[in-house]
Amino acid sequence: MPRALQTGVCVGLCFLLCACNPPPPIKLGFLGGLSGKFSDLGISTRNGALLAIETTNAAGGIGGRQLSLLEMDDKQNPEAALQAMAEFERQEVVAVIGPSTSSIAVAVTPVANAKRMLLVAPTATTNALSGKDDYFFRAVGDAAFYGVAAAKHHYAMGLRHAALVLDLANADYTESWATPYAKTFTALGGSIDRVEHFTSTQKPDYQALARRLVLGQPDLVITVASSADSALIAQRVRALAPNVRLAGAGWASTERLIELGGASVEGMLFEQYFDRFDPSPKFQSFLKAYQARFRSDPGFGAVLAHDATHMVIAGLRREHGAKDLKAAVLAVGHFEGAQNPVRLDANGDVSREVYFGVVKNGTFARYE
Repeated sequence: MPRALQTGVCVGLCFLLCACNPPPPIKLGFLGGLSGKFSDLGISTRNGALLAIETTNAAGGIGGRQLSLLEMDDKQNPEAALQAMAEFERQEVVAVIGPSTSSIAVAVTPVANAKRMLLVAPTATTNALSGKDDYFFRAVGDAAFYGVAAAKHHYAMGLRHAALVLDLANADYTESWATPYAKTFTALGGSIDRVEHFTSTQKPDYQALARRLVLGQPDLVITVASSADSALIAQRVRALAPNVRLAGAGWASTERLIELGGASVEGMLFEQYFDRFDPSPKFQSFLKAYQARFRSDPGFGAVLAHDATHMVIAGLRREHGAKDLKAAVLAVGHFEGAQNPVRLDANGDVSREVYFGVVKNGTFARYE
């Protein structure tokens, strides 16, 4: 065969091979607690991210490239989270959806800044990362916003004497929520009669906590903790003070609270990150897609992670790659969430609606 013809055949074969092989996927990372007592939140956020990616892939991906999700379990452990960040770098992910909790966000954000790797956290609300020009973005307001809103709501209900209990295993969230709550509640005329602390990862004595919380007969006991810990504390508080009103910070408002708490959490109050009962076509479409994919209803983690993932996707579409994804996401600025619009400020912080809910007849309901 003449050399020129051989060359032409090789070029043609190479072209055909390239045409047949799809371009490599765009890799995104997921960081969250997929095991342990906080896993309900981690799994929910992972599922919300997966749904956004699968929907995007079914519609053709980004410029013909599919998205893939590398899932890493941070185990609510900073060392495990830092190891996950190293793996994300090795795998060349372009952005990370996560983490789910504030303490892990504080641990990994310096690494993200150093590596210029964008984090978009669905549910990490710590005030310590608010107002900073860094690589930490989020799809939810900060804890101070929700703590203040809850304090005003409780005071408007006629509650005047509150006791607080905070989990120091996620202190970057719990203190960020409780400090503004207490300041606002007392400024309105209420009083914080007790503040108790425990560390959920160190086998706390829930019974002793409950006994201290009901000293002085408060009319409200607030758990600033996970759903599992809030349920365990609620059971013991109810046994000692059946008529005291219970409230939880938004972190506790997952389905596991009701599964574990049963009748003890009936009437428990929450501030919520989304409206579970939104009849709008947009939210109903998301709800049906989530139910079909995961055979369950989405909690707040799923809704916020779905929004966080679409923020990254919008940035990728604008950038047509990942050279400066942070700038691309900021340039988009406004995103259509599963329920409400998400608006970013110059530091990657957002403001969202706040809703109020209550456990009623063994399920979550609107507070009315």
